[in-house]
Amino acid sequence: MTLPSTSARTRLAPDSRRQSLIDAARTLYAQRPYDDVSTAELARAAGVTRGLINHYFGTKRELFLAVMRESVMMPAEALPDLSAQPMPERVRHTIDWILDAATTYGQAWVAASGAANLHGDSDVQAIVDEADDRAARLVLDALCLPDDPHRRARLRPVAAYVKALCREWLVRGTLTRDEVSDAVCAAVLAVVTEEAR
Repeated sequence: MTLPSTSARTRLAPDSRRQSLIDAARTLYAQRPYDDVSTAELARAAGVTRGLINHYFGTKRELFLAVMRESVMMPAEALPDLSAQPMPERVRHTIDWILDAATTYGQAWVAASGAANLHGDSDVQAIVDEADDRAARLVLDALCLPDDPHRRARLRPVAAYVKALCREWLVRGTLTRDEVSDAVCAAVLAVVTEEAR
């Protein structure tokens, strides 16, 4: 005699299951800090057993780091070719694209992208550093400037400024999007203009 299952579980392909775990964890981590979320809660939110979290990620920490990686990366959607526009217009379009991404990912992006500053953990910092470097590459590409380590080094500190401004705009409501855009554009133009001298 077969007894009916008390809870229905859906079998997903491994990549889909892994993503569903990340999505469930992202929701919980957007609501509460890492230390306040248990593995049992993560499993319950994803509709799986705790063992499945361990199977896909090894530890709760590795799941958190996977959420961080996804949350801090800029989207890969390409910008239109801006090469015919003057540099200030290229910068404005690029910053609007970045702020659109911040709007899309909202508070979760701001919280995750600032987590390294809050926790100081080297694994979290490495993820944020990788995202900042990728963002610098994307900005250079959008501005039609050659990519090199020195240019990226000059742009990476602007990322911390962008995150702080986005927290003021998206979390605290103390700045408008236009104010954030103006401040970031001025910072990027200052880096680009100073380098051109």
